Amino acid sequence: MRRKCASPFVPDDVVTDISAFQGVVTIVLRDGEITREEKRLVIKLASLLGLDEDTPKRVYEAIVAGEVLEGGRVLDKDEMLRIYSGMFQTAYLNASISEDEYFVVAYLRLMFGITVVENDYVIKAIHDELEEHVEKNMFQVVEQGLDQAKDVVDGLVNKLRSILPEGGRKGESD
Repeated sequence: MRRKCASPFVPDDVVTDISAFQGVVTIVLRDGEITREEKRLVIKLASLLGLDEDTPKRVYEAIVAGEVLEGGRVLDKDEMLRIYSGMFQTAYLNASISEDEYFVVAYLRLMFGITVVENDYVIKAIHDELEEHVEKNMFQVVEQGLDQAKDVVDGLVNKLRSILPEGGRKGESD
């Protein structure tokens, strides 16, 4: 029996720029509207994916029409890690982050098949970058917030695995 799916765009094998974008837009549209913060994440994702200016509109229109756009450029693991890192950092640095926005980050982690080790690497890189730019007396607060953000995303990944068919992407492991 197939369980309720968070997005019909979780690919079985390869992830393309189009499938990643479709999945995220579907996630942010699940409540029928895109908040300002969600729009910011969608725009950031389009930029990180290197989508041309027409593609986001075509994807949005296809989703609203109940269609799936096929094709796109296949993303390799390095690109997926870079995109995930950029999205995590963008979401984390947003002062009014909501669970819905973290849900987007968790969805990307699951879609991209990012393991616990890879996730820890991404978080450490974000940590190190923030440490360079934040005053020493404030860094402990930033560090604690980053740890909390990681915990939220980890929890949402587990939640997603419980509602996706067969626990998520094929071949994904921690």
